[in-house]
Amino acid sequence: MKPTRYMLDTDTFSYLVTNRYPAVREHVRQHQAKIVLSSITVAEALYGARKKGSLRLEDLIELFQDLFVVIDWDAPAASAYADIRVALERAGTPIGNMDMMIAAVAKASGCVLVTNNQAHFCHVPDLVLENWVV
Repeated sequence: MKPTRYMLDTDTFSYLVTNRYPAVREHVRQHQAKIVLSSITVAEALYGARKKGSLRLEDLIELFQDLFVVIDWDAPAASAYADIRVALERAGTPIGNMDMMIAAVAKASGCVLVTNNQAHFCHVPDLVLENWVV
């Protein structure tokens, strides 16, 4: 059986970078070799840093992203995105496009999505979630 990989959502990655929740950092220490990021999460994090005009935060994001494998958006993720979007629209439970894209990358790559935003992601069919904040 393939070892479980954990994909950090943007909120959890942000908590790691800013050390907002010590529990997140402890989980990262325990699972560091199995943690990955989506290129979508990296884009959102860098956008936030640049919007704030924080070179320090941007440097921290780049430092942390170098510690993990970054999974790019690809054709399997695009297909998973289409399935997710159709399912959520039909169920009347849409979530943001970036969240659907992150979920799609997680599903397509067989990762557990680590997020504190379970209220949105719980609507994505067959997406495995964990919350490392609690």
